[in-house]
Amino acid sequence: MQAIILAAGMGTRIPQYTQIIPKCMIKINGKPILEHTIDALKAAGVYRITIGLGYKAEIIRDFIEKTYGDAKDLSFGYVENPIYDETNNIYSLSLMKDVFAQDDTLLLESDLIYDKAVLSELLSLPAENAAVLSPFESWMDGTCCLLDKKGNINGMVEKKDFRYEDAPRYYKTVNIWKFSRNFINSIYLPFLSYYMSTYGRNEYYESVLKIVAGNLPDALSSLVIPGDRWYEVDDIEDLSVAEKKFSPGSDRYDMILKEEGGRWRFPGLADFTVDSNPFFPSDRLLSDLRYGLADCITCRPSESGELDILAAKLLGSDESQVCVLSESSCISPASCEGLQDASYEDFSNLGGQLLNRMHIIDLGKRFGVPGLSMRLLFSDDPSALQPFKGKGHVSSLGEYFMQAVGKYKKDFSAARKAFEEECVWLKDALSGLTGVTLERPSFNSMVLRFDAYPGEADVRRLAVCLLDKHKILAGVRSKDGRGEMRLFVRDHKSNERLVAALSSTENPAQAGEKA
Repeated sequence: MQAIILAAGMGTRIPQYTQIIPKCMIKINGKPILEHTIDALKAAGVYRITIGLGYKAEIIRDFIEKTYGDAKDLSFGYVENPIYDETNNIYSLSLMKDVFAQDDTLLLESDLIYDKAVLSELLSLPAENAAVLSPFESWMDGTCCLLDKKGNINGMVEKKDFRYEDAPRYYKTVNIWKFSRNFINSIYLPFLSYYMSTYGRNEYYESVLKIVAGNLPDALSSLVIPGDRWYEVDDIEDLSVAEKKFSPGSDRYDMILKEEGGRWRFPGLADFTVDSNPFFPSDRLLSDLRYGLADCITCRPSESGELDILAAKLLGSDESQVCVLSESSCISPASCEGLQDASYEDFSNLGGQLLNRMHIIDLGKRFGVPGLSMRLLFSDDPSALQPFKGKGHVSSLGEYFMQAVGKYKKDFSAARKAFEEECVWLKDALSGLTGVTLERPSFNSMVLRFDAYPGEADVRRLAVCLLDKHKILAGVRSKDGRGEMRLFVRDHKSNERLVAALSSTENPAQAGEKA
């Protein structure tokens, strides 16, 4: 078994780095992406490696010589594409056809980082010809595959043909392939020659595989892995996410926690650090928001006066008593003396029990929707709001939410009831754990102390283990000299995961230390 790594590209989407070095030489966690790839090949027992060069080829050659020059178990070869700036990877691979034809081959692109075990799993697959695939997730971009019931690729969907309504059926190509020598010589290379003679050199090698899959539906099998086991680096955002995904445990924990949001970049992560109601918005409200999304994106939001009218309607007050703040406003109870947080109060109280004070209402907190960045000021004294009037600016989507949510009062009431029941369940489940003390529980969060982990550093090791082993993110803090873990209530499935993880017979802190 040999490996071919395609590394001729210019990396034009990440010029901050590729003006100086080729993309495969960008470092993730202190090592170039190419080095991660070679380490994975060594771990899988693949020692003969040919690299397709092009852009800044000398830098890659020098790196290989300095890093692996004394490695007797590895052999490297190179094939250079002199017109890398005029062609695409189909041409680079065609230049490597003599090498490609010699043996069974792992074909890899050079901008990938992944769990080392993936290559061994692919090589262990009984099928001689297979692709590493991943169920489509929102961060993915590029060619996807369709699978039959046996896991064979029976169709490929190029980026231009992608349909989000069909996304649940799609499997993204990870750009790691295993081919037998027989397949390469009898099928792939003849198709490659025909394709290039018809469509030219500025195409992708996957386009050939699309034709193969369409005509020979049993030719290509698959190894399906989850999205948290790999990442493709095309731009600086990808690089940032890849750093977080593949950092050592404690560093990864700190990096994800510091980001505070954007958790959709980490599908499957159960985030217990964010205040939310998992039962709201309801499906009906989400459908309403989808219906209005195109208008929200293409239309400007209203001026502040209209926003105040919407807020007054929501609160059942006069518009003179309410003021919508800009999303960028820094006003808070901590920065404004006498300002009270009424986010969790019943709106019907605002015109009665909460008189003669100024209150701030965070609608994201109120409805348990953390993606909604919208806050209101309310006062029974309209003159107190005058310094803030006329300055409110929010996104069109935020305005549409405020306009629409009033139609779903019954849905919200049902969601609040379901949330309260879930809070009771989680409180009881956590209280039943040996060595766990529940401190200061509120209606939406719990604070835990652990007999086995008295200090903040101890609880932090536990939190790192929860992230590494169970994809659970929990916050840690210190109070009165003791380490604490603060958890916001989530949906029942995630809460069950948390309780099961904390009640594991394995000592989580020691597991974290071993990791």
